[in-house]
Amino acid sequence: MRRKPIALALLSATVMSAGLSAATGPQPDDPLVVITAHYGSRVQLQRIASHFQHLMIDDKTRTIRVEATHDEMVALRRQGIDARIDDDATRRLRASEAQMQGVETQTISGYPCYRTVDETYATMDQLVQARPALARIIDIGPTWQESRQAGTGHRMRVLRLTNAATDSLYPNKPSMVIFASIHAREYTPAELLTRFAESLVNGYGTDAEATWLLDNFRFHLVLQANPDGREKAETGLSWRKNVDDSNGACSATTYGIDLNRNFPYLWNTVADGSSSDACASTYRGPQPLSEPEAQNLLRYVAGTPNASGVYPGGALPNQTLAVAPSVRKIGAPATSLPRPITGMFIDLHSYNQVVLWPWAYSTTPARDAAALGALGRRMAWFNGYKPEQWADMYAADGTTGDTLYARLGTPSYTIELGASFFESCSTFEGDTLGKNLATLRYAARNLAAPYVFPSGPDTATIGVAPATVSRGTPVVVTARVDDSRFNQSNGTEAVQAIVGARAYVDTQPWSPAPRGTYAMHASDGAFNATGETVTVSIPTAGLAQGRHVVAVRGTDASNHAGTPAAVYFTVQ
Repeated sequence: MRRKPIALALLSATVMSAGLSAATGPQPDDPLVVITAHYGSRVQLQRIASHFQHLMIDDKTRTIRVEATHDEMVALRRQGIDARIDDDATRRLRASEAQMQGVETQTISGYPCYRTVDETYATMDQLVQARPALARIIDIGPTWQESRQAGTGHRMRVLRLTNAATDSLYPNKPSMVIFASIHAREYTPAELLTRFAESLVNGYGTDAEATWLLDNFRFHLVLQANPDGREKAETGLSWRKNVDDSNGACSATTYGIDLNRNFPYLWNTVADGSSSDACASTYRGPQPLSEPEAQNLLRYVAGTPNASGVYPGGALPNQTLAVAPSVRKIGAPATSLPRPITGMFIDLHSYNQVVLWPWAYSTTPARDAAALGALGRRMAWFNGYKPEQWADMYAADGTTGDTLYARLGTPSYTIELGASFFESCSTFEGDTLGKNLATLRYAARNLAAPYVFPSGPDTATIGVAPATVSRGTPVVVTARVDDSRFNQSNGTEAVQAIVGARAYVDTQPWSPAPRGTYAMHASDGAFNATGETVTVSIPTAGLAQGRHVVAVRGTDASNHAGTPAAVYFTVQ
């Protein structure tokens, strides 16, 4: 279904005549419209979700809102679902389209803020050329089309970011893996992730947070996880899947495999969790990992399974056997702490404005449910999205997040960005971009212990003065540590008073034996609030000339040390 440009004259006619009324529904040649549908039960919601998988859900009114084609709306009505056009939302969609017409751009027509696949790849090349010590490109294999005929599709690429100069100092850097736009028509994720990469590389040396992240961690960013499908969507097609046309007799706009239903964990096990219809938008493929794109991604992240079915050797370590330590208080039974796991996986999609964690296939809580929820609610504080276990919304099988969590033990999240598949540039740059860059930055600060740090207070701000000093002159570090930065809109996390904070000079705060640590003081004289400004004066007489880093972590009343942040200063 092609998403056609809408001229101003047609926009006016649409508004005046209500030509896309709920009585008639969209016509087969119409562009996407916004529809609402009411569901009477979880079973009916699951049935609706099997068509779209990206729904704005209002649990209180049992209503969903989604952009739909003529065929998709007809399919819902045939199932007895009351699906109607939201005229106001559709007019806003048209107005956004009309406003973008006539824009001269070398990017996607009508959407100049989004890079094409070729432009995204060019940006990757430019980052590597500009900062080769920080950025590197890894070819992970061909797409389906490229595997059929070389030169007709794309090679899939990972942009790996880290400061190579610190590899020997920190040989086992925790890693973050992020996929973007595995569903082709979702413009926002690929551009957000590209700008995240640019912010790290271009900010190194001037942005303290970007510098600290690249010094301590590795980032494996798949900016275009479905490049051939994305090229279809760049022409205006509402294209979700890859371009594999070898399954079934589908129309020119409905073939392909839903890559986020093609991953192996519990593939084809959930009723309406994916589709066996080759022409459906959630078609899971003829077998798990049937698609080169899914094979490439899983092999890079998890490695290749051995004879026992264990995945070793990928960008993320296999930590399924990691055991949570136990603690025992006098007179009380032993309780388990969160597992000491490093790294994280995030799959960026649009749209629904949610932060999701495993399981997608079942409402049964995951093994690490409490820790997954704590980090999810911390991330959701930054973007304001609803935090929840995926299956509490609706169930799905063969997903990236369930597969990587099950195979590796890695905390895995799906973030649904923004307000539409083809989100306007004004909405993306004015709302979605900033708050989700902050979300990714926060998530990255937890990579050393993502199941542990989020239960403690976040170091919300940090500063040092003066930033450059003569040797022997102390520097004053000031930070704000806050235990309350959870999104409590769905489920709750304990919020407690801060009881202390420490500064760590030239050492990682999570090191088993950190050196150069300093107790900080509450600026108001007492640790008694859930948010505290803390400070300490650090002597520099024993420090070498050059750049130094200081990180701060706070601790709350449950003795949870939280998420650190860092700043740099120079001794002359």
